[in-house]
Amino acid sequence: MSRPRHVFALDLGTTKVCCAVADIEAAGLRVLGVGEAVSRGVRKGAIIEIDRAAEAVAEAVDLAEKMAGIAIDSAVVGLAGGHISSQNSRGVVAVGAGRREVGPQDVGRAIDAARAISVPSDRRILHVLPQQFTVDGQDGVRDAVGMAGSRLEVDAHIVTGAQTAIQNVVKVVHKAGLDVDDLVLQVLASAEAVVSEDELERGVIVVDIGGGTTDVAVFSRGSIAHTAVLPVGGNHVTGDLAVGLRCDIDTAEVVKRSFGHCLQLTLPADAEVTLTPMGYDEPVNVPQRYLAEIIGPRAREIAQLVAAQIEMAGPASHFAAGVVLTGGGALLRGFPEMVQTVTDLPARVAAPQGLSGMNDEIQGPDHATVVGLMRWAARWQGGKPARRLSAPDGGKVELRGRIQTRPRVADPVGQRFGRWLRQLF
Repeated sequence: MSRPRHVFALDLGTTKVCCAVADIEAAGLRVLGVGEAVSRGVRKGAIIEIDRAAEAVAEAVDLAEKMAGIAIDSAVVGLAGGHISSQNSRGVVAVGAGRREVGPQDVGRAIDAARAISVPSDRRILHVLPQQFTVDGQDGVRDAVGMAGSRLEVDAHIVTGAQTAIQNVVKVVHKAGLDVDDLVLQVLASAEAVVSEDELERGVIVVDIGGGTTDVAVFSRGSIAHTAVLPVGGNHVTGDLAVGLRCDIDTAEVVKRSFGHCLQLTLPADAEVTLTPMGYDEPVNVPQRYLAEIIGPRAREIAQLVAAQIEMAGPASHFAAGVVLTGGGALLRGFPEMVQTVTDLPARVAAPQGLSGMNDEIQGPDHATVVGLMRWAARWQGGKPARRLSAPDGGKVELRGRIQTRPRVADPVGQRFGRWLRQLF
């Protein structure tokens, strides 16, 4: 009987850090442990304090280890932030001499040719995502291997990130005592968790609304067409409420989660919320419609930014499956209706499915990224790409061999996040 294979995922977000462990089974992933901690040292998806961020990562990893009873020494890590950008590229190669049939090596050379774009020295390629192949002028080919031809072309979507931002994420993970198996754009991981093959074929927009950013991935005819990271998220709604209600951030967050709504006129006129604003000794009743009056403009702004990204990717008729909302911000009441009104596309909130074990811990939309990261890792352990979301080479950041670590050394302070000292080269 073969030993179970474990996968480890780390979602380092603006609002929370989540670490998850799962076994790869024939029926899918069986979740063994989940650890979650309040994120610190992260703003809008970017690291601003390495030590504090590493503390949060170590806390989440500790909790996951205790639940699973398994030591975690590496993980697939999600990446986001305003530094992410993308572009499309084309690679052209001749099929290997002496053959009239496309082989895997020809596909690899074509993708390498597409990868050979001018990238500033301060940026690094994260993913090379094939969209379609063209063999001797015949376009729309999904899998070119085995086709007869002498000229092979590939259209690819290339995602890049700032070198320093990527290095800071790796430093945080290393400082917490882990190696980085791979870095994956968070919205690609979320798409892996919440959309079906049919939706990818029909055309779908995945919108992952986190605390500090809103990540967008547009798929058309089964392939990635466009990606973007917008520097606005759920924390901005919370901040608006804190200002409008004259309360602290924690109170505003509780009010948003419990009573927040995007659409003012859908609420009863007499519905009220009781809270104590700053400077008041006694609690006051605030109309729930007033909350929607504060939340609505920010929600519409996010929806309009998403609509602009969709417009850049192509006509709405290409996206018959509509908009799939995920992430913690997708739980805001009335937001799907707002998105549907602004984009003129059907919109729904999606959560990851098909898990077993301790899946109750990560069954909501706010855990789509960490579930997608586990599925990404599981597919690559099995030698299969994560659907058609990634290139045959994994679109990796080439961490192995380029980032090395020192041997583990006990930390005299005794804190988990600093128990191993690592150096990034």
